[in-house]
Amino acid sequence: MGTGEVAVLGTVAALLGAIIGAAGAILAALAGGKVQLRGQHQQWRREMRRAAYADYLRAAGDYVGAIGELNVGHLSESEFGPDELERDEEREQATSARVQEAEAYSMLRLEASPTVLKAAKDLHAALRHWHWRTREYWGNPDLSNQVVDLTGMDGQLIRPPRDFPRGFAAQVDYVDSRLDEYEAAARLDLERPR
Repeated sequence: MGTGEVAVLGTVAALLGAIIGAAGAILAALAGGKVQLRGQHQQWRREMRRAAYADYLRAAGDYVGAIGELNVGHLSESEFGPDELERDEEREQATSARVQEAEAYSMLRLEASPTVLKAAKDLHAALRHWHWRTREYWGNPDLSNQVVDLTGMDGQLIRPPRDFPRGFAAQVDYVDSRLDEYEAAARLDLERPR
């Protein structure tokens, strides 16, 4: 083998080495990019969950406040009777809060883990039930009594307890405990490494 052949062979080997090195670098960059994209995607999903969890927590809190205002407004009515304009505003505020909570709950159902979703379902049901009982109690308690008499249903299933302030406090405690469970489940889910 002559020097010319050795030189050509050396050049070919160097060229192959460069190509293999470049291919290795490209593959390493692609693998690193894929890992980075996966990490960014996971971070994006986590931020979406966090936003959905926070939005639902805010909407549920607003709904609790609106239902509470509706009840407190009725409980604090003066001897001159109800202020119907104020009652209408409170009812509209509670209805608006209900819509906001329902929208946040719908988004949460898309993003939440099963644990958080269960806690949210319990909270959602508790809020709906409390709002329904409030409307039923203040809206037409006589109709509730007639339904109980006609159907023979347990009165507690259709109307709040006769001692409404105590029933109100119990309902607030129940909803607060569901709210705390939801918040704890959301916090644990967000702190869990993925």
